[in-house]
Order: sequence, then structure tokens, then C-alpha cells
Amino acid sequence: PATGTVAGTAYARCGTNWWSYDTPATITSKMNWKNQQGLGGTFFWELSGDTTDGELIKAID
Repeated sequence: PATGTVAGTAYARCGTNWWSYDTPATITSKMNWKNQQGLGGTFFWELSGDTTDGELIKAID
């Protein structure tokens, strides 16, 4: 579960571990910033954390 958001990225604290990750909302925010800057591309490292219906990849579109 999300603990919060810092600098456009969601994070969670699980015991002594901290995890950062993207959600559809954080991806949408990053895509808006990219578009405002006039940048022409987007990439991602992997899709293994996406939902079966492609919630994260759809946020990129």
C-alpha cells in the first residue's frame, strides 16, 4: 500500500524497506510534464508490475 508521494513518485514503507514505484496518477503527472517541456518520447524499464489490463501502459498513452 502507498505510504505517500514525493517528487512525483509513490513510495511505500514495508517494515524497514522503502519501495518507490509509479501509479497511473504519477505516470499521468510525468507525461503532462514531458508534454509541457516539448519532449518527444517516453520509455520504461519493464512491465512486470503492470495490471493484466495494462493500467500503467495506458497511463503512458
